[in-house]
Order: sequence, then structure tokens, then C-alpha cells
Amino acid sequence: MTPAMPRLRTRYYFDTVTLSNFALSDRLGLLVRRYGKRLHITHEVLAEISAGAVGGYPSLLNVEALAFRGVFTMASPMTSRRERTLFRTFLQTIDPGEASCLACASVRGGIIATDDRAAREICRSQGIHVTGTIGILKTCCDDGALRLDEADRILDSMVSQGYRSPVARISDLE
Repeated sequence: MTPAMPRLRTRYYFDTVTLSNFALSDRLGLLVRRYGKRLHITHEVLAEISAGAVGGYPSLLNVEALAFRGVFTMASPMTSRRERTLFRTFLQTIDPGEASCLACASVRGGIIATDDRAAREICRSQGIHVTGTIGILKTCCDDGALRLDEADRILDSMVSQGYRSPVARISDLE
């Protein structure tokens, strides 16, 4: 059974890899325009972003800046028993950033933005809506926010920064 489609005001919990793809290709503005405050960042994801910045990717600091300025929403800490239990369960197979996004979306409601295969499988088994880098770029084209050639250039930039894309071109998805 497929879960009902999300409402326009739905929260989107972005994991580190998906945020990194847009940050490293200098395309965070696309996420700002599309999601704004609906884009939620967990504390665990923010810690991973900080570690990436310290590890040699200073453009990730732009994610922190947008969160601290209130452009993106910092998710409140996981304090409910249900969230903590799910978080620990998910940690058995995925990293803390993805696990926190899944726990929050499961309990609070929302969509996960992740490219992590294991996290996507958990989303499917738990009935949690999921999108990722390719889905976001494709939807931006469908909505007219990007032309297909622009999306292809952005994807090329992401791949040159290390993204292992499952497709070569967004325009091939038409």
C-alpha cells in the first residue's frame, strides 16, 4: 500500500549527502527557493556537515550559515521515546544523519531527502516518502524552476564533486 501523497507544507528532512551535493556544486539557492523553511536539518546532520567542512569541504559551511540564519529549519532534538528508539534501531544499518532524518520523519511526519540506498530501503519498508538528488532536480524541471540542460549541467557538476549518480543526465528521464 502506497502512503498518501504529502501536503504542500510537508517537512523535508535532508541528509548530509543530499545537502552536500547541492552545496558542493554551489546550488544551495535551488534548495532555498524550492524548500526554504520546509527543509529541516537534524543536529546529527549538522554535525556531519561540520565534520565535512573541517575535512576539506569548506563550502559545506554555507549549509550551516543558512540554518543559523533561519533560512532552513533546525529540527528540534529527538526527545520522545519513540524517536530515540527508532533512531537506535536505524543506527544498526545507517549513519546517524540518515537515522535521525528517518526517526524524525517517521514520528513527526515528513519526507526524507537521501541518496543512501539502505536509508531508501528503510523508507520503503516503513512507508516514509523519500526523494533524493535526482528526484529534486527532475521535479525542478517539471515545475519549470530549471531547464533540462541546466539540470544536466548541475548534475555534471555534482558528479565532478564526487556524487555517484544513478543516471547520466536528467534529460534522459523525460
